[in-house]
Amino acid sequence: MKNKEAVERIALIIAAVLVVIGIVLLINNFHTDRKKDTVCVGVVCIGAADDNGWNQSHYEGIGKACETNSCRMYSRMNIPEEESLLKKAVSGLVDQGCSCIFLTSYGYSAFLNSIAKEYPKVAFYCISGEKDAPNCTTYFARMYQVRYLSGIVAGSTTESGILGYITAMPIPETIRSVNAYALGARRANPSAKVLVIYTGSWDDKGVEEQAVRSLKEAGADVITYHEDRPYALDLADEMGLFTTGYDYVSHEYSERFLTAAVINWDMLYTRVLRDYLSGRANFSNDYWLGLSEGAVSLYEYSDMVTEDTKKLVASEEERIRTSLDVFSGEIRDNTGVVRCGENERISDYELFNNFDWYVEGVEIYE
Repeated sequence: MKNKEAVERIALIIAAVLVVIGIVLLINNFHTDRKKDTVCVGVVCIGAADDNGWNQSHYEGIGKACETNSCRMYSRMNIPEEESLLKKAVSGLVDQGCSCIFLTSYGYSAFLNSIAKEYPKVAFYCISGEKDAPNCTTYFARMYQVRYLSGIVAGSTTESGILGYITAMPIPETIRSVNAYALGARRANPSAKVLVIYTGSWDDKGVEEQAVRSLKEAGADVITYHEDRPYALDLADEMGLFTTGYDYVSHEYSERFLTAAVINWDMLYTRVLRDYLSGRANFSNDYWLGLSEGAVSLYEYSDMVTEDTKKLVASEEERIRTSLDVFSGEIRDNTGVVRCGENERISDYELFNNFDWYVEGVEIYE
């Protein structure tokens, strides 16, 4: 009898062990399948991942989105806006299994359609720019909304009434920001003037620093920029000028650094990647997220920014969020022509693709 009980106990133990082994094998198989199904995401940047500017903000933002969504990220850094080099970078990412690729510089969009057609099963997302291929779309943040708000801060602070703006080239992306900054500055100071210098490059330290010196000589006492790295900001701060930042704040400045118009790339990339993974990606539309979605914001204020200025900014931010956008109501260009009527709003299509004129108060400085 005892032998029978012992045999039964041994049988139960063996059965339990087999069940445990089965569960372990099942779990292992599950993880193996998950690994096989891991989505690989590619990123192409025009600069380095540690440039303390544009490229770093994208690299870190996509990395965070991949981490959040359990994806694997592969990157190609320091890729110029040249077709052959971009195609080589994309080809390498596709070979690594990337089914979703982010192109993070505006100039890449010139080659987007031909590349996207070459890889019809890959989803392509290109910053700003234009596209036609059915497997690609563009994305950006409504930077102009917080450019407008930082313009209010600059216009409230300037002592000379002249603001300096350094940017790469006259494309809708930069013109939107210049105009928004000027509208904000003149909201606070109706006689404010914005002098703009185009450098012809997204990253040229010598030219950008010379632009700062030229604008100071022209009377500008507030400097901002729209470039990949904060060369202009660094020098202007050293020279004792007021400054407002852009996109990404990498280190501490003096109290004359008033604030910055920043983009929450973590949020934007997480949203875009989540849509792709869930099958909700709509390639007939562009992603253009702003204050309402939390994609853009103002950096913390300097102690030099007054309470009255903060109140005005808060009031205008609420207006943008709840009623009318920045480019609404009567707007004249810098030749005096009315470009937007009192009860009108400039369309997103025009702002994103065709903005090629400047608002009142903007001067291109040669």
